[in-house]
Amino acid sequence: MILIAALVGVVSGAGLIWLMHREGMLAERSGAAILLAAIALFYPVFAAAEGDWLAFALHILIFGGFAFLAIRAYHKSMVLLAGGIIAHGIFDILSGAISAPGPVWWPAFCAGVDIAAGVLMLRLIQTGKIPE
Repeated sequence: MILIAALVGVVSGAGLIWLMHREGMLAERSGAAILLAAIALFYPVFAAAEGDWLAFALHILIFGGFAFLAIRAYHKSMVLLAGGIIAHGIFDILSGAISAPGPVWWPAFCAGVDIAAGVLMLRLIQTGKIPE
C-alpha cells in the first residue's frame, strides 16, 4: 500500500506542476509559494483531527517554518521554492518513519507529490519554461 501511495503521489505531483505550468500559474512565484505553504498545513490538520494536541503544536511550528521559507523564497527565487517543496518531501519520508499524524499512507503519498513536483519545477526552470 505504501509503494502504491508513493507512486500515485509521484504521478499527482508531476501532473499538478504540469497543469500549473500549462495554465500559467508558475509564470511568477506566488503559485509555487502557495503550494509550499499549503502542503505543509496537512500534518497540523491531521493532528488536530486526531485530537493529539502535542503533535498539533509540533506540526504548527514545522508549518510555520515552511511558511516562512515560502515567503522568503517568494522574494528570492523559484529555485528556492522548488527546493523547499523537495525539502518537504524529505520531511515526509522522515515523518513517516517516526509516526506522523494522519493516514498511514499519507507520508509516502505526500513525499511522492512533493519530490516529483519540486524536481519537475527545477527541470522547467532549467529549460527556461518557467522564470527563475
